[in-house]
Amino acid sequence: MGLTVLSGIIDAVSYLGLGRLFLGKMTGNVVVLGLSTAQVPGLSMTVPVAALTAFLLGAVLGGRLRTALGHTKPWWVSSALTIEAVLLIAAVGAAAVAGSDGPELTDLEIFLLVVLLALAMGLRNATVRKLAVPDLTTTLITLTLADIAADCFLAGRRNSRLNRRFGAVMSIFGGALLGGYLVFRYGLLPPLVLAAALATALAVGYSALWLWATRRCGQR
Repeated sequence: MGLTVLSGIIDAVSYLGLGRLFLGKMTGNVVVLGLSTAQVPGLSMTVPVAALTAFLLGAVLGGRLRTALGHTKPWWVSSALTIEAVLLIAAVGAAAVAGSDGPELTDLEIFLLVVLLALAMGLRNATVRKLAVPDLTTTLITLTLADIAADCFLAGRRNSRLNRRFGAVMSIFGGALLGGYLVFRYGLLPPLVLAAALATALAVGYSALWLWATRRCGQR
């Protein structure tokens, strides 16, 4: 759920401040790339291509981590969370150095932020996909909404995973709400700082829980 909130924040930053992109999910960027390839006025290929390329590289990194560390699941997940936090901290640094927001950012500054955030999201998506936790993709809720409707409202029956699905929807909504408010009121830097802080807390929290559980099992 924490990662899902984080996705809402990052998508709010990228959509409002980096050129109407959704860096947590690539479907819209592929559509924009198709439209720009068709030479629709006002659309550029550069940023969507950068986002897609960085996302794929991040996913490759996630896959490599899974191959190298997957035999010890906590090490693999902890490493992925830590790298995501580092990438978001780097994005904070880039935004702070730029010293400007939204439309005032140069093309190079936008490019750098897009690459850092897309790398983080590609790594995340690859990791979460391999974890395969039902109803918690952390970035996509299209199928989650369809499952809620099909299992609850249409079929007239209650699914045991309904609370988790509602939680995922509200998490990404809450993240987008908070991120959008911060971007609108204060610019790009505060929501990026919040995203980096949340990612760091999740990485540290996961590692701490793993070490605690390991120690507890050892004492038994």
